Order: sequence, then C-alpha cells, then structure tokens
Amino acid sequence: MIANSLGFGGATRSHSRNMARLARQLLFLIFIGAAPALLATTSAEAGGCDNQTVSTSDKAEQLSSAVLINEHHATPYGERHAGSVCWSLERVKTAGQRDRLVVHADVDIPDIGMKMAMDISQNAEGSSAASHFVVMTFEQPKDAAGGEVVSVPGLMLKNSERAKGTPLAAQATKIAKGSFLVGLSNRESDRSRNLQLLKERSWFDIPLFYASQRRGILAIDKGYRGGQIFHEAIVEWERLR
Repeated sequence: MIANSLGFGGATRSHSRNMARLARQLLFLIFIGAAPALLATTSAEAGGCDNQTVSTSDKAEQLSSAVLINEHHATPYGERHAGSVCWSLERVKTAGQRDRLVVHADVDIPDIGMKMAMDISQNAEGSSAASHFVVMTFEQPKDAAGGEVVSVPGLMLKNSERAKGTPLAAQATKIAKGSFLVGLSNRESDRSRNLQLLKERSWFDIPLFYASQRRGILAIDKGYRGGQIFHEAIVEWERLR
C-alpha cells in the first residue's frame, strides 16, 4: 500500500518542457532571494486556530486529522503515526506589492516530535511559469528515526485518507534544510486542473524521503475548517488573477 502511494510520477512527458521551465524559475527564485520572502511566515508556530478568518461553529472543527505513514521492514502497510492539522487564512503584507492571501497549515505528529508548516499562495507574477507556490518546512528531533526529511517530490490530492492520490502538475525543489518549495504549473490546462483538485479533494498526500532513504507519506485532512478556507482563498485568487 505505502509503496503504491509513494509512486509519485510528477508531470507527464507531454508537460516536461513546461516543468523544466518551472524548475529553472524556482532555482532562480532561490538565487535572487525570493524564497526567503515566501518562507517569512512559514514556521511551526505561524498562524494558529485562534487566528481564524472564517467562521466555524465548534472549537472541535478547528483541528483536522493528519497521519504519517513511514516505511517499516516489519509490515507492508508501514508504521502509522496519528496527528492533527490546524488550518488558517492569513494576509501577508509585502512592500510595494499587494497583500498575499496565504492558506496556512500547522501539522503536528506528537509521538515522533515532527511538525510541519505549509503555506499555499498565488504567484503575483502573471508571466511566471508557476501559478501558485507551496512552501513546506519540517521540524524534527535531531535523533529522529530515519533522519531529516531531505526530499518532497510533490503533492497529491485525494478524496479520503485511504484513497489513491492524484498528483498536482508541479515542480518541487529543496530550498533550505527541512524546507521545500513546490511551484504549480501555470499552463492553462494544468492550472485549471490543479485548482479543481485543491478545491474539490479533501485530503493531501505529501510523499517524503528521509536521509536514510526510507520513505513516508504525510496525509492531511482539510476538514470542515480547511474546506471553508480553500473555498475563500481560491475565490479571491481567481478574482485577483
């Protein structure tokens, strides 16, 4: 099961040229220092369920489920670690530019001490090969089994925890220790499909590779709160396009 889930193939061959262009742009962003700006609000402490900008009627609805499944030699189903995710919607002010609307997630896997912060925002540069950016930052104990997260090949969306994920058309790169930048393809057909997946699917699958070459999958549920947040964000992103 985990081996099949980790078979993230990325873009199809017909999209390879566009993905290569996107990869070059992501590397350029790192070179010119744009990546630190994207990382500015991305930390395990950023955001929080008390800073909500959408209404929820029940405090329990503010936290959704997260599950980390790591490869384990003793079972083909992997080693399961339960956790939680807090979704928030934030506006980030940038000098000389319009505010960025950012979907933020704080993920906590308590039994192994892993935290992950994720920011999803629209790219303000209309001519760019990336329509949106996803920044992920992992925090782990120094003695974490398998070592640090060294690669995040991309992102997948699915309808339930145990469903097979559908990959976003995107290009991922490592930008710092524990931090990864994923650019979503701005090709019109890719963009439309990516936004549809982000809007309609209720779970994220995030494939992970550790320093030991062991693999894992981090599954994150939007829940009621996250569903509202993505709806609001996508409506505004499309309005400002």
